[in-house]
Amino acid sequence: MYKVYLVDDDSFILEELVDMVPWAENGFEVAGSTTDPEEALDRIPVLAPEVVFCDLRMPGMDGNEMIRRLKGKDVRCEFVMISAYDSFENVREFFRQTGFDYILKPVSNEDIQMVLERLMIRLSGSHPQETREVLTKNPEFNRLVAYVNDHYSEKLGLSFLADKFGFSKSHVCALFQKHFNMSLNLYLTDLRMRHAKELLLDRTILIKEVAYRCGYTDYYHFFKVFRDHFGVSPKEMREQNP
Repeated sequence: MYKVYLVDDDSFILEELVDMVPWAENGFEVAGSTTDPEEALDRIPVLAPEVVFCDLRMPGMDGNEMIRRLKGKDVRCEFVMISAYDSFENVREFFRQTGFDYILKPVSNEDIQMVLERLMIRLSGSHPQETREVLTKNPEFNRLVAYVNDHYSEKLGLSFLADKFGFSKSHVCALFQKHFNMSLNLYLTDLRMRHAKELLLDRTILIKEVAYRCGYTDYYHFFKVFRDHFGVSPKEMREQNP
């Protein structure tokens, strides 16, 4: 799993991020968190997380300054800003420092999920696979995988699948990592992207309909995940395959 460190001066928001975000099913674990940016400057270089989520406005040091100082310590990771402020200067400065994404508060589950899917693609260097025929010695896990393959366009959460097939959530995560070397959600994203690519070959299907058939009710979400996955937009993919 990839390690995440969280920084927000609001302890309530920090606790909500730790407890409510489905980190494990997306292939992440929270390595640490703090309300103090100075503490973050000390802990992040030691823990070496792959991703840092940080607030913009914090007492004594804002998020952009914290990122600058971490880069000065040669910290190499992805940064995601979470802020109630979306001024042009703040956002420009964040992306000037090669920030990964900027999420506005109040944070929605959909926003977090989209960012986690895209982060996993970036960190894993995942590319769509042509085949996904893996049978294990665990028949129940094989049934679970077959169910995911058949119902990829539906909302498939870790809790739902674990309950349906009699696993613990941690065991489902471990099995996907063992047999596919990826998280459940990255497996699902990869599956959806392969089907999206196939559907785009049929020019009678609108691109928004392709998104819907692949389980994305938000076209913007689909667009960003598709572009991260293939390096081109859905429209460009279609134009490349006349």
